[in-house]
This record gives sequence, C-alpha cells and structure tokens, in this order.
Amino acid sequence: MEAAAETASVQDDESLSERAMLAIRRMIFSGDLPGGTIVQDRKLADQLGLSRTPVREALGRLAGEGYLRRDGRLLTVQGVSVEDVMEILATRRALEGETARLAAGRLSPDQLAGIRSAIEGMAEPRAVSHERHWSVDDVVHLSIAEASGNRLMARLVKELRERTRMFGLSRIPRRFDPGKGEHLAILSAIECGDREAACREMQRHIDHARQGILDLLAGTLQQEPQPNVSVSQTGART
Repeated sequence: MEAAAETASVQDDESLSERAMLAIRRMIFSGDLPGGTIVQDRKLADQLGLSRTPVREALGRLAGEGYLRRDGRLLTVQGVSVEDVMEILATRRALEGETARLAAGRLSPDQLAGIRSAIEGMAEPRAVSHERHWSVDDVVHLSIAEASGNRLMARLVKELRERTRMFGLSRIPRRFDPGKGEHLAILSAIECGDREAACREMQRHIDHARQGILDLLAGTLQQEPQPNVSVSQTGART
C-alpha cells in the first residue's frame, strides 16, 4: 500500500511539473514572458496556483531545452535575435523543403481536406487572432513534417517553429492572403505526388516569410489590420 501511495505521489508530481512546463512555455510563446524577462519561481507558482516544487522542476526542464538561460542565480527567458531567426529560417528552408518532398503523395484525402478547410476558414484578417493564425500554420507545417515519415525531421521542424515563434508574434508578419495561397500551393503539389514541386513551393513560402520579416524591420512592409478585440469597461482586452 505504501509503495502504491509513493508511486501515485510521484506521478502527481510529474503531472504538476508537466502542467507547469506547458503553461510557462505558452507564456513564452504568447509574449507574456518576452526575451530577457527574469523568471521567478515564486511569482509563477502564485500565477499558476501551484507549489514552487513543480514550477522549479518545469523551469529546470525549460532551461535544459534552451527556452531559459541561467545568469548566475537568475533565470531569464532566452531571446531570439534577428540574426537567430534568419539562421532558423535558413535551416527550416532546407529541412522543410525535404519534409514536403517526402510527404508528396502521403497525405490522405481527408487530411488534405481538413488542412485546406482550416486555411480557407481564415477569411478576414481582422477576425483571425495571432493565436488562431499560428495554430493553423502549425497544422500545415507539422502535418507535412509528420507525413514525411521521418520522425527526427518532424521533431526538428516543431522545435525550430517554436524558436521562430519566440522571435515575437508582433514581429512576424502574417502575410495573410499570400501565405494562404502559398500553403494551398504546397498542398496541391503534395496531393499530386509531385515531390520536386512540393519542395520548391515550401522553400518559396519560407523565402517569402524571411523576406517579410526583413521588410517589416526595414519599415517597407505594410502592417496588416490587427484582430478585433472587445474592450471591457475597465479597459482590459477580452
């Protein structure tokens, strides 16, 4: 009985640590914890309604994965610079070009229909939040990576996309309509089983995303309309 209780306690601790890690990771991706922010376990524990132990474990895991860095006794959120994101996109260009090539002819009609529906469901920029746009983008890129059949490539694509997101949602141009068209072109090539076209369309898409970031930073890319938000009487966004 005691052994069973100890096992259950360990499992509970692991579950709480996992919950804390996922919550903190979401805060980093959403910009609630931007690069350079000092992370305090006590403050996060209060925010998440958890004890400090699982939060500390979560922070240790996130530091090990490169999301946080240790400066002496302080933990800070790892920032992603312009130079970093350019290197990430160059790597993604090579990697995702290959996953698209390998995925050609390997997505089922139902999968293709579901991905197309998600893309086409984003009809109006003002009605699409950053989170929803990024979620649909994940569906496109991660579905293709998984269909490649190469688990290591799929994991690397996921990790590099997370690093891209850490660059800052407000600094990544969504290129709303062009991006949708490029995604659909990639899917069409995959549906036709045309490996070289799938690779080419994916690399073209990432090239355009890279150029969009450079143009935005240079002030030559027009900002898209921001998603509509409702404002309460207290002035808070809801």
